[in-house]
Amino acid sequence: MALKIGKLEIGYRLLISLTVIAIAYGWIGTQLCTLLRVGDYLVVGLLFVLSVVAIFAIPQSLGGLLAAIAAVITIYWQSSDITYSLITACVCLAMYLIGFQDVRYDAAPEKKLSILEVIATLITIGFMVQTSLLVLLNAISWVTSAAIGALAGAITLIGKQLSYTDFPQKTIWIIFGSVTFSSLAIGFVVRLILYAMVKETPLY
Repeated sequence: MALKIGKLEIGYRLLISLTVIAIAYGWIGTQLCTLLRVGDYLVVGLLFVLSVVAIFAIPQSLGGLLAAIAAVITIYWQSSDITYSLITACVCLAMYLIGFQDVRYDAAPEKKLSILEVIATLITIGFMVQTSLLVLLNAISWVTSAAIGALAGAITLIGKQLSYTDFPQKTIWIIFGSVTFSSLAIGFVVRLILYAMVKETPLY
C-alpha cells in the first residue's frame, strides 16, 4: 500500500512518519507566532534556527534513538511522574514497530562518526527536547505524552525509511524539506489568522 505522487511512490509507513513530523512542525509554527506576538524575539530566533537546521539533520537518521531517550527523560523531568514517561516510551516503541519493515541497518562496527554527523546527532537531540518542552507548555497529560512519543518514534525511523525508498539524496531533501518547512509556515499563518480574527470586546 503506497501513495503515488507523480513518479514518486511513498509507502504508508513512511507516510505516517512524515505526517507526525509535519504536525510537529505545524505546532512549532503556531508557537513561533505566539512568541513573536509577545515579543520574545530571542527565543523565536533560536527556535526557528533549530527547527530549520533539524530539517537537514533528521533525515540522516543520526541520534534518533538518543533523541527518543531524551524525550522520555524530558517528560519525567517536567512531570516527575514515571507514568507519562512510560506512555511516551510505549508510543515511541509502537511507532518503531509499525515502521520496522522500512528500516535496514548495515552493520559497520568500525565506522566512526564524522564531525558533521556528530553535529547532526546533537541537533536532532536538541530539536526533540525543545519540541517536547513546547508541547508540555500547556499541560502534561497522556495525550501530550503520546504525541511526544509518536514524534520520537517518527524521528527514530524517518532517515532509514527515506533511504529505503531508494530515492536520490536530492529527492529525499526535497520531500522532507517541503513537508517540514511548509508545515512550519502553515502553522505560523494559521495562528496569525486566528489572532487577527480575535477582537477585544468593547466595554460599555
